[in-house]
Amino acid sequence: MESSRWTMPEFKLLVLVLFVLISLSDIRSVAQLLPAEEVEAMKLIASKLQYSNWNVASDSCSRGFGLNNTVTFDEEEQLVDFGSNVTCNCTATVCHISRIQLRGLNLAGVLPEEFANLTNLTEIDLSRNYINGTIPTRFSQLRVSILNLIGNRISGSIPEEIGDISTLEELVLENNLLEGPLPQSLGRLPRLRRFLASANNFTGTIPESYGNLTNLEEFRIDGSSLSGRIPDFIGNWTNLMRLDLQGTSMEGPIPSSISLLTKLKELRITDLAGTSSSSFPNLQAMTQMTRLILRNCLLNGSIPEDIGEPSDLKLIDLSFNNLSGPIPKSFLTLRFNFLFLNNNSLSGEIPAWVFSSKQKIDLSYNNFNQSQQKNCYSSSLNLVSALSPSATSNEYDWCLKDQLTCSSKPNRKIK
Repeated sequence: MESSRWTMPEFKLLVLVLFVLISLSDIRSVAQLLPAEEVEAMKLIASKLQYSNWNVASDSCSRGFGLNNTVTFDEEEQLVDFGSNVTCNCTATVCHISRIQLRGLNLAGVLPEEFANLTNLTEIDLSRNYINGTIPTRFSQLRVSILNLIGNRISGSIPEEIGDISTLEELVLENNLLEGPLPQSLGRLPRLRRFLASANNFTGTIPESYGNLTNLEEFRIDGSSLSGRIPDFIGNWTNLMRLDLQGTSMEGPIPSSISLLTKLKELRITDLAGTSSSSFPNLQAMTQMTRLILRNCLLNGSIPEDIGEPSDLKLIDLSFNNLSGPIPKSFLTLRFNFLFLNNNSLSGEIPAWVFSSKQKIDLSYNNFNQSQQKNCYSSSLNLVSALSPSATSNEYDWCLKDQLTCSSKPNRKIK
């Protein structure tokens, strides 16, 4: 039996291969480190955010940053938070910080300008903390696609320099203490898809430059002191899927150009100021609508039949207008959860399907005629003062309610 032996050339080749593999492994483990300037920037950020649990070192991309990566669900088992995380982008020679997500960590420091030192960042998410201070002008050096500061205590105005972040796609600033006018410079952000700035105290008007934001998919600025008319240029936002202008000081009427927003799924406009009333806007092409809120918008005339055509429409609130005529027959086929038509001048007979519906319906304070319906089957139907003063009698005494019973989770139900 012939014994196997390594020849000298074969042995040398094996040693060479092993040496190369070991060397590459050593190079990889040593080279994939954060640059010193990024380590220093991260330490300053942690210090200013008063986050003592953050363990930052040159090897943090492989070892971890000491964050508690938890997943949070709300009471309906809906995912609301993926937890906090710091993401690195590594090559064979070096690592860079690419995403920082520090959600709901009770951070109470000031907003650090040192984020601008992390030149490879694509996302900053500091949502739902207690961070104060102003938005640094140095943020103009960022090249992020997402800047999310929702639910903090950021004050001051949005600096014009934010318009220099040409990569920005999502700017989320809701629920802060921001004030002053909206910056004209945001109109220079061709990639901007989401601008969420509700629950602040902005003043002035929506700048004309925002007509250039043709990639907008979501524009939300509820609960501010914005004034002036809703601009005609919103018709340029043909990719828009959600428009929120609730509780501002803006004036009516709703511009006719809104009919061009055929991709809208949620339209929420309320409490328009002024004296100029208008007929119901043309929403016929918005076949994907799921939530329609036009409350106290100075609307008169009849409710169009085509409002009942979107098959997924779950919420309709047309209350506190001066709408007249009957309830559209098309509403019979809707699978809505909420229908608010109260405080109008609607007339005609209340449809029979209203009395058998199990959904929340409010028809109070209108001018309906007497109905042939003799019973009221729904505990969620409000008919207080729903009949015209000329009605001979009231067949609905036992089902009248001063107030609809509110859901224990109203925000999740109708938001």
